[in-house]
Amino acid sequence: MSFKLLPIKATGEPNMSDRTHVGILRNADGTYARLFQFPCAPATPEPHVHSQVLSKDIPINPSNQTWLRIYLPLEALDSSSITKLPLIVYYHGGGFVFMSAASTVTHSFCNELAAQTVAIVVSVEYRLAPEHRLPAAYDDAVEALHYIKATQDEWLTEYADFSNCFLMGTSAGGNIAYHAGLRVAAAVNDDGLKPLKIQGLILHHPFFGGLERTGSELRLADASVLTLAGCDDLWELSLPVDADRDHVFCNPTVCDESGLFGRVRSLGWRVLVTGGFEDMLIDRQMEFAKMLEKKGICTVGHFGEGYHGMEVSEPSKAKELFFAIQKPKHPGNIRSHLAFHCLHQRHPINQSNNTWLRIFLPRETHDSPSAAKLPLVVYYHGGGFVLYSAASFMFHDFCTIAAVQIPAVIVSVEYRLAPEHRLPAAYDDCLDALHWINSSNEEWLTKYADFSSCFLMGTSAGGNIAYHVSLRAAACVEDLTQLKIRGLILHHPYFGGSSRTQSETRLADNKTLPLSKNDLMWELALPVGVDRDHEYCNPMVSGGPSGIWDEIKVLGWSVLVIGCDGDPLIDRQVELVKVLEEKGVNVVGKFGEGDYHAVEVFEPAKAGPLCVVVKEFISA
Repeated sequence: MSFKLLPIKATGEPNMSDRTHVGILRNADGTYARLFQFPCAPATPEPHVHSQVLSKDIPINPSNQTWLRIYLPLEALDSSSITKLPLIVYYHGGGFVFMSAASTVTHSFCNELAAQTVAIVVSVEYRLAPEHRLPAAYDDAVEALHYIKATQDEWLTEYADFSNCFLMGTSAGGNIAYHAGLRVAAAVNDDGLKPLKIQGLILHHPFFGGLERTGSELRLADASVLTLAGCDDLWELSLPVDADRDHVFCNPTVCDESGLFGRVRSLGWRVLVTGGFEDMLIDRQMEFAKMLEKKGICTVGHFGEGYHGMEVSEPSKAKELFFAIQKPKHPGNIRSHLAFHCLHQRHPINQSNNTWLRIFLPRETHDSPSAAKLPLVVYYHGGGFVLYSAASFMFHDFCTIAAVQIPAVIVSVEYRLAPEHRLPAAYDDCLDALHWINSSNEEWLTKYADFSSCFLMGTSAGGNIAYHVSLRAAACVEDLTQLKIRGLILHHPYFGGSSRTQSETRLADNKTLPLSKNDLMWELALPVGVDRDHEYCNPMVSGGPSGIWDEIKVLGWSVLVIGCDGDPLIDRQVELVKVLEEKGVNVVGKFGEGDYHAVEVFEPAKAGPLCVVVKEFISA
């Protein structure tokens, strides 16, 4: 099916002449012309074009010119396979004004999405603004779901697992997936979509807005992909006439939909929110994810490098995104179905600081009334004190794997980030979390966690936090009456100093942690006016806190330090082990070859061997 942008007559429009920021012009007769033409891809490729995926178009509503494009991985046709594939219903981006399910970039992205996640992808063609203002796109999105659930199309009935459906969208499509999801949840019951059962939402760089400017909108107002002026124009073209940017279609934080959110919780939906730090909407996306967390919805935030909609424009950069959402095709994969073997829940710690913790509990322990209590691991995520969250997908997945494979009750702590909150804010928050755990009556902790076998663990900056929090905990151990800390697990801990080490010089241009990025992180995180020989950064200054380590020896705490020779920080980690040995601390160093900084977090397949090391350390 081909696609062409035509000037269609619009009614009820405000008096505006053009919106050249976004490339749309209003003609004198009230029609609109789009100044940019986006090449379209046919559903059926030429015979000589190699593809792992088949695709075809199916009409939905001829009067609205809406239709679906279905993507079927060739793997589904394998006669040896008896498992149906997950179903992803996808809504394209374009600010509600541009693009199509047939646009080449959308087609290429959905093709890769189906191939890499091994899922059936159904891309929806919906009506565009300003000819059809919101909620027209939401109407079409929900109508597509009803069409899918009733269809007799063989590709869907034979190969799609209707009980494992996700709504996904990019940019404006992420906004559509969210609002379509709320409409589905608002139904009295979900019988109307049977046999289609939605399991969650995947909101990729979702397009939200508001009247009040955010910090990222001001900072990136002239970004090359999505400017602030262009964003405002898109909202003016797509929102209902006379509505402003605090309308609920644009700003989901202004309306209390507590009843609907309660319904989403009861349905057990999961929500993945992704964003890029070069996208001016990043602040809104992170605020949105926090709002869902506060509503008690199982939410995972995946925020990293990249500009708005990057993975659609450059499919070669979509690998990490696909990894975050995929259902592995090989049952032996380390991530395969781990989510089904681990439960998790969120609890606030300090509302004024917006800190909280996420508890991970192996399902097997939860389901067995006679199961023995498990060791308690308090975990601090990495990110140079500046990036990421306990809700970031890689740390969420890492804690899931660790909880199942050690096994242990994992408590992952959300702490305040720099530069808004410089050190020692993170240390304060993480010690605060220990006191919360110590006095908690939360059932998952009191019933399943062995408080007499507690370990502090952190990755990268989290390893630094575990180190400094342990020093504070040792100084106030009499206040932690229930919690008995047994040791520290410092996974690729993040330390520095003013003088360069050999490994820092050798790996100065390391892709994962280059020296320039390392220096910037410390500049943003350390107290104003101090250098990298401050004790927060360099624990070896003046031989370290010998008095506290004497106390730790008396307490009998052990220390495990894990590193690898591809990490620029390896020399500092090895030096830490030597200093602790000299102080008579029971310390174990595990240093591998050939990997990079925090590799086990970014490559879950490598987390298994790490869990074995941690399990042996805890057992010993």
